Amino acid sequence: MSSFELNTLLLPVDLTPVSKGVFERALALVHGEDAALILLHVIDPHLVDFAAGLQLDAREKIIEKLRAQAEAALAELKGSVTSSVEIQVIISEGTPFVEILRKAEDFEVDAIVMGRYGSHGPLEKMLFGTTAEHVMRGSLRAVIVVPVET
Repeated sequence: MSSFELNTLLLPVDLTPVSKGVFERALALVHGEDAALILLHVIDPHLVDFAAGLQLDAREKIIEKLRAQAEAALAELKGSVTSSVEIQVIISEGTPFVEILRKAEDFEVDAIVMGRYGSHGPLEKMLFGTTAEHVMRGSLRAVIVVPVET
């Protein structure tokens, strides 16, 4: 029986405060000689269109601001790593679960690590029943869902 290796992990990062906890859990899981953790943030065009529809700014400016915010947050996570794990950062645009599944296949990751937010009631259903559920249903890769305190 072969062992289950977690040499390359994909970690979708949504920039919420609990993302750091999921990041730390993923760092503890990844191992191997060429261990790599791929941080992925997806800019959702539906969110961009919603903000543009509220006339918060032009669509291009909203994307630019979201990208800059993601770059700063992911650089902070990457900079906090003291181990030999290689950290790659990807920012893409698209439907989050589709991009997560696509990147998992593109990079042939061993697993996708996602956080499970909340513990009871409608909030859990709303947050866990969207992107994480779609990823679990559509993934050809292992999906590790870690509980995160909110």
